Amino acid sequence: MRVRAAQGVPRPNVESSLRDLSAPITSNRSFFVRSHFPVPAIDVSKWRLTVEGETGPLIQLTYDELVRMPQHTVAATLECAGNGRAGFGEVAKGEVPWGNGAVGTAKWTGVPLKELLADSGIARNATQVVAEGRDFGPVRDQPGPIHFVRTLPIAKALDGDTILALRMNSKTLPNDHGFPARLVVPGWYGMASVKWVRTIRVLSGPLLRTFFNSTKYIYASRRGSTPVTEMRVKSLVTFPLEGERIRVGQLVTIAGKAWSGSGSIRRVEVAVGGKWKDAKVEQRMGRHGWATWTFIWRPLRRGVISVATRATDDAGTCQPAQPLDNRYQYGFNAIQSFKVNVFD
Repeated sequence: MRVRAAQGVPRPNVESSLRDLSAPITSNRSFFVRSHFPVPAIDVSKWRLTVEGETGPLIQLTYDELVRMPQHTVAATLECAGNGRAGFGEVAKGEVPWGNGAVGTAKWTGVPLKELLADSGIARNATQVVAEGRDFGPVRDQPGPIHFVRTLPIAKALDGDTILALRMNSKTLPNDHGFPARLVVPGWYGMASVKWVRTIRVLSGPLLRTFFNSTKYIYASRRGSTPVTEMRVKSLVTFPLEGERIRVGQLVTIAGKAWSGSGSIRRVEVAVGGKWKDAKVEQRMGRHGWATWTFIWRPLRRGVISVATRATDDAGTCQPAQPLDNRYQYGFNAIQSFKVNVFD
């Protein structure tokens, strides 16, 4: 169930309840929504996907033609780059004040992007793929309305699990999630998974600078800027939640999710009252999906007890104690703690 509309932008931005994130797969109805512009009205009978390479012919495909192509399904966790932004404290002006619910895992089905690009002709010196969505609107300091446009390095575009998705959890892609077709770029923050795709182009040369990959979706600080790409290692508690009442002596299963753009989760630790102990981790959703973890706890005294978690991925990267400060507050993955009330 959608429980909270993020305030601050007049567009559909809704995060999931943490309870809904307890399931291995997030339902379509519960999945968070992030849109930069109003959801476009698309007549699928007239919609065409244009694919343009540098060495082959321009290709236009109908929705039915895409559906008839060989399909690939990948379980992938998508996280908004601004998820957890509220953890920075005061939210940056104009940014969506996300809590921790702008994340979810779904089974996405569609055409591998590399198959679409192969027919259009990929030059040997190709460096990038540029995807343009049908959504558009005004942006501050831009001369007129712009479309959502993102670039993707050619190596990531040719990854077999990067797909043009047509279905979400075995159902037709919902409008809010990009019908009739969207990119799904496993391992990267959600801004790379362009929705309502209408044009895909292969280019050579330096990465094209677009508003959404050079002005926004960058880690900007006084030291310079770097692009937002892979999701950082992170953990989330889905039970219990802040302020939960637990009886002394009650056996409690603390549970949650952990994920990383760098691969699988190696370890999750839980600290109840200060001491870190290992949780049980199950990585059933494949290398692009989150892990489910559990930790058994029996409180022996009453009071307000602090609970914290931290995850470590296959690359050996562990969640930091403090977030990496940046102007637009992207990539929050610091260790978070909350309190529960233990009573007699």
